[in-house]
Amino acid sequence: MINIAIDGPAGAGKSTIAKAVAKDLGIIYLDTGAMYRATAYLALQKGIDVKDEEKVAEMLEDLTMDIKYDENGAQRIIVNGIDATPYLREHYMSKAASDISALPCVRYKMVDLQRDFASKNDVVLDGRDIGTFVLPNANCKFFLTATPQERAERRMKDLQEKGETVDFDQLLQDIIQRDYNDSHREVAPLKQADDADYVDTTSMSIDDVVAHVKEVVHIKTKKADSTVQNTEKQPSTIIPSSEMDKKTLARIKTYYKPEKSFAFYRFLRVILRPIQMLVWPTKVIGAENAKKVTGALFTCNHYSKMDSMIPYFVLFKKEAHALAKYELFTNPVAGWFLHKMGAIPVRRGEADIEAVKQVLRVLKDGKKLLIFPEGTRNKQGTQQMAEIKTGTARFAIKSKVPIVPMIYYQSPKAFRKNWLYVGEPFTLEEYYGARTIDENHAATQVIKEKMDETRRLCNEYVESVTKKKKKSTKKNK
Repeated sequence: MINIAIDGPAGAGKSTIAKAVAKDLGIIYLDTGAMYRATAYLALQKGIDVKDEEKVAEMLEDLTMDIKYDENGAQRIIVNGIDATPYLREHYMSKAASDISALPCVRYKMVDLQRDFASKNDVVLDGRDIGTFVLPNANCKFFLTATPQERAERRMKDLQEKGETVDFDQLLQDIIQRDYNDSHREVAPLKQADDADYVDTTSMSIDDVVAHVKEVVHIKTKKADSTVQNTEKQPSTIIPSSEMDKKTLARIKTYYKPEKSFAFYRFLRVILRPIQMLVWPTKVIGAENAKKVTGALFTCNHYSKMDSMIPYFVLFKKEAHALAKYELFTNPVAGWFLHKMGAIPVRRGEADIEAVKQVLRVLKDGKKLLIFPEGTRNKQGTQQMAEIKTGTARFAIKSKVPIVPMIYYQSPKAFRKNWLYVGEPFTLEEYYGARTIDENHAATQVIKEKMDETRRLCNEYVESVTKKKKKSTKKNK
């Protein structure tokens, strides 16, 4: 059973996203906010003050609520035999719903209905306390938000499209007041669940948010369904935000914005390049392929700690950025160093929206970005690529930049020759505009095939060079 909980303040786009996700995944969307609005509508129809808990509690004793779906899949709520759906989005209903939802008797009644529905269906629920109160054991939880100004603008646009005339300042004030009411109520106040994925939608399109939510759902449900082959629990290297002090969190947050000055990078390259040439001498094959592009994703296999630095020394003579695991930035010295080198922190195994934003900004600015699509070090080296993560394809599709596949062939010992093989650039043009998970995985498969091809060419080249060297050595003897 799939239960997806989407929470957030008013106007964050919860309903829009929940409906789109449910449609794409082929599951039911339950608009929990509409249930509260329908309850408020019934109270107003009966002339009951929505803040009068005693009167409202009496009304709930006889309340019946049926949730139906029309031929287009749209939800309709029948309360006490009346189809309240056409009236639920009127401007005056927002405050009435907020007021009545603060009453404990209403909250518990709605929660019982929602839990019963979710226990029988694959469903997406959106509201303000789904992940914390209604469905605390939901498979996937999200907390969507946006600035009050952005949410007010969205709401005003919706109302104007319906022909209503509203004052923006009043609308903004209503949203701010509702945020306060929802977050300070006694029963199940608005707050992010500890295990919810935080998504700031202020500068994101609907398509971006939907794609992100579906990808997280796919990852989490896939993990839940898969058989765990290695039962030995490995210690986690990720430091949860809750265990970091505010100063550390604030410092790491500044690292998400890529460094613009590369004076330090150029200085460091001059200092460390001779050491690299001595200890890890590396020959670049296909360097001309890197010159064919400006803004591009450079994908490379990840065998050791050194292969993350080699491209900087032997290929990227000018500024370039790279993704680095978030844990490295928790150390003040390492974090500062990586930031100056143009690295962007990313939380592995979860959806890091801020990292995604900065990656797309770098690529759209025509910069180079180094990424290790395997997500972690692969001890098989160039013998076999590990599973390619889908984020690489999403970056390339969203930014519409070419991908340059690379393979680093590292000798097992220091002071031995190494090779960096740069393959032909390619694009995922046929997938531009892709929205579904299947399309994203198909694009990821293309990347894997290109990486495998580059790996094969690299191995063939190294094998050929090695054979020639052996023949030459025998001749000299």
